[in-house]
Amino acid sequence: MFRIALAALALTIPAAAAAHSFWLQPADYTPEAGEELLVEFKVGDVGSGDNAANDWGLYWERIVSLRLFGPEGVTDQQSAVRITGSGENGREAGSAVMAVPGPGTYVLAFESNPSFSDLEAQRFNRYLEHVGLTAIAAHREARGLTGVSGTEIYSRRAKTILQVGDVHTRNAAMPIGQTLEIVPTENPFSMGEGEQLPLLVMWRGEPLAGAKLEASALDGTGEITTYVTDADGSVTIPAQNGSAMLYSVVWGVPAPHDTRADYLTVFASLTVRPL
Repeated sequence: MFRIALAALALTIPAAAAAHSFWLQPADYTPEAGEELLVEFKVGDVGSGDNAANDWGLYWERIVSLRLFGPEGVTDQQSAVRITGSGENGREAGSAVMAVPGPGTYVLAFESNPSFSDLEAQRFNRYLEHVGLTAIAAHREARGLTGVSGTEIYSRRAKTILQVGDVHTRNAAMPIGQTLEIVPTENPFSMGEGEQLPLLVMWRGEPLAGAKLEASALDGTGEITTYVTDADGSVTIPAQNGSAMLYSVVWGVPAPHDTRADYLTVFASLTVRPL
């Protein structure tokens, strides 16, 4: 028996045109120990409409890692990737078939290779405002660059949290070392109904203040809620018990030592469904 998980990873189109969220979305966040889990790669937006999620075009050169972090350590999942058919824009789509051990709490995490984006000035400025890239916007403003095109190297990070059995392990509330990462500081599966979910946003291993974090229900109901991290890089969000939630954040900085582009940007997400 397979249980389906969806991973939306917008990697192959310019960043401002691809400001869609990307995420890992298991159909069951509480699989049985040893049960095989089918993971599909998706790209798009939460809900329905013109930008609704589609199968993501799978390219091996885009994949840095697909790993499962559990209470007993880390296991590489790249060998589980399968090409399954036609996806977005006719590109080959992919999936992964993996076995989740147990008991305990697990973090499935994806990292992409970088892609390049070059946008004319007004479009780049609108993109910076839309996704909350305040550090890049301030850099351009201070140097009188708002009237010139913007180039960036951007990449993706995605995590989802799975629970096997009744043992809630601490590793779910610890960073795994992604460049940009959303970390729950409490295990979401240990939370009671109506409790607040504390999230920490980290950039290069340090708390990130002033980042724009968006929260939305993966079933497409409700509005997208926006938060800004405090001086400690933290936000506290009402837990949606029983509802799968997507949390996403984007951050970027100048890249003075990279001859390919002016800026470095990372898109990151976390999905979880508290019990």
